[in-house]
Amino acid sequence: MRPGWVAGVTRARLLLGRRVGFEQDLRIAGSASLAQGLSALAGSAYGERVHAQDNLANAQRGVAETLLWHLRILAGWLPAEGAELVRALAARFELENIDARLAALTGDGREPPPFVLGGLASVWPHVEGARTIEEVREALAESAWGEQTGQSPAELAIGLRVSWARRVRETVPEAADWVAGASALLVARELFVEGDLTWVAKLRRLPGIDEDALLAGSLAELRAALPAYAVWPLAQVEDAGELWRAELDWWLRVERDAAAMMRSREARAVVLAAVALLAADAQRTARALVAASGAVSDAVELVGGRS
Repeated sequence: MRPGWVAGVTRARLLLGRRVGFEQDLRIAGSASLAQGLSALAGSAYGERVHAQDNLANAQRGVAETLLWHLRILAGWLPAEGAELVRALAARFELENIDARLAALTGDGREPPPFVLGGLASVWPHVEGARTIEEVREALAESAWGEQTGQSPAELAIGLRVSWARRVRETVPEAADWVAGASALLVARELFVEGDLTWVAKLRRLPGIDEDALLAGSLAELRAALPAYAVWPLAQVEDAGELWRAELDWWLRVERDAAAMMRSREARAVVLAAVALLAADAQRTARALVAASGAVSDAVELVGGRS
């Protein structure tokens, strides 16, 4: 292990001790109320930003902010190459900030507080001050997000997600199959849930996606058109209404792969695995809170997915 990575790998392993874990999330999901579920988080790392009086949206936001804080800590202990790996993976938070800025510029101007990115920001300080869509696009073009076409938030949102997928694949090639699987999920949602094909051409740039996939008229046709390294999250779903289960399966696969990766002697692999495991724990905790709120009937499936 290269000397510059030792402190970061040590910090990564320590941060994993702050996870809630499946068993605790299962108990939270089975709570009699959201308030009871939130109380169960009081002594955890999430309890610093999640409070007993929160509604579901605020509680989930607190879980996400906790994950972001952990990633910021981890990046701070890593050499430049490692920090860039974390920055690419954590770009989802910057993407959500950009989405909110675009919505505010084209809507009533109201905007939620942005995620505090610190050193994980690629372009946000410039986008935050933008006052027009064109200013946002200009800032993006000079950043890791690259040039984006379009004037509507919907079109830009797709382009940004494609850019993120490509950026992660290039920066973190070890996660290529995860990226391809996530790309397949995005295509399935755009084709069969959103049903608006106006911007579908942008999806051709996603890893693992070609013209045949974008011409699919059903999930079965999409599965047939996708390569094995991309199709795996869709293997057990037959209907667009079950795509949420495919997303759970994606997280389960990522968590299994990451757990195995933690045994690697390669520092990059350990850091990637730690980021994935921290993210999986945050996602599962957020889902457990949905179950505690009474919004679903099968709390076990929502927390644990399918094997």
